[in-house]
Amino acid sequence: MKHKHILAIILILALFFRVVFALIVPVFEKPDEKSHFEYIKYVADNKKLPVQREGQLSTEFFQPPFYHYSASFILRFIRIFTQNEAYQIILLRFVSIFFSMLTLYLVHKIVSLLFKNQTLNLGILAFASFLPSYINFNSAVTNSNLADFLTTLIIYMLLLIIAKGKSTKRIFVLGLLVGISLITRLSTIPIVATIPFAFIVKYYPDIKKAVKPVALISIIALIISGWLFVRNFNLYGDFLGINAMKLASPPDIIKVNLFFLRLAGWTFVTFWASFGSTNGVFIGNLTSQSGIMIFIAVYLVLLLITISSVYGLCLFYKKYRKNNKIVSNEQKKALIIFLFYLALFGFSFVSFNLYDFQPQGRLLFPGISIISIFFTFGIYNLFAHYKANKFLTVLIIFLVMADIASIISIARYY
Repeated sequence: MKHKHILAIILILALFFRVVFALIVPVFEKPDEKSHFEYIKYVADNKKLPVQREGQLSTEFFQPPFYHYSASFILRFIRIFTQNEAYQIILLRFVSIFFSMLTLYLVHKIVSLLFKNQTLNLGILAFASFLPSYINFNSAVTNSNLADFLTTLIIYMLLLIIAKGKSTKRIFVLGLLVGISLITRLSTIPIVATIPFAFIVKYYPDIKKAVKPVALISIIALIISGWLFVRNFNLYGDFLGINAMKLASPPDIIKVNLFFLRLAGWTFVTFWASFGSTNGVFIGNLTSQSGIMIFIAVYLVLLLITISSVYGLCLFYKKYRKNNKIVSNEQKKALIIFLFYLALFGFSFVSFNLYDFQPQGRLLFPGISIISIFFTFGIYNLFAHYKANKFLTVLIIFLVMADIASIISIARYY
């Protein structure tokens, strides 16, 4: 089958599964959906932004407002046709699906810049398209999907500049994206902080050339987002609104034993396949003997596959040690940028959990493009030692089966 046909099948199935997850999961049974909808509804009803107050626990009023403000116009339009809140939420879920499909398109564009191997590229896209937890979150009312799209678009723009050089248009677009990102969600901060580093990598050792484009990007971004920094400082005493977030989510008062082990374990489980408003629905369950057995078997298989991916990356590194020409200069720069971003992102993730223990894999989804690249590249290199021609077929079948199992689990739970 031609690669274009496989690409079309992957994207059609990706859309299909997202629509299914949008329809079968009851309203407010996706993480933080109720809080994000309340934010949107507040803006639609009052035509102003809310203020995060002390005692308003588990609300999202501390969030940067771009998504919620924009969604409030969509909600007002929806209300012309229906006053049923459940229908309003389902229709707003389709806004998230729209941005998630744009993100998948960008994942394909990113890997097309990096690799000439179409089979590998389609495998990376398939992983991002069919990861069960990601599909579920892609069809939730939340600002995360817009933020993930913006993060992925910034990554693509940086790689485009690395590969083809900067231009006034690209610098302007980056500034615009950074500004919008900063008024969308705090999870975009790591990729924003990666931009200066990316320009240093591009121009190294003549890093002075990085000053002008980074300055222009910063100026454009501040013109767009500066008002929010001022508002946050006036209301909460800090520019980013971190104090407001602490009002909505106070620190844990109970010490978490085996912190890093529990953080890694539950983040792994919830990254792959967990659903429900508190990520408490799994393939299998933790309430019956048979459910526990299914849970252990499924997530043990996923762990073994993940370990296999790491092993595949190690095999490639051994090849690289013998012949470093198998990696192009652009790929090396991209790898350095990816690792820097993941380091920043990982630090922010661990820091947040030290403050408020929430080992949720969905918090890793801003880096879905990079995670998909590393995971799939590892699996591909493992297959390359055995049956490379079966790689894509096996990967797609496995992931689609995981999605079907997830749908069955959700349907049985609700």
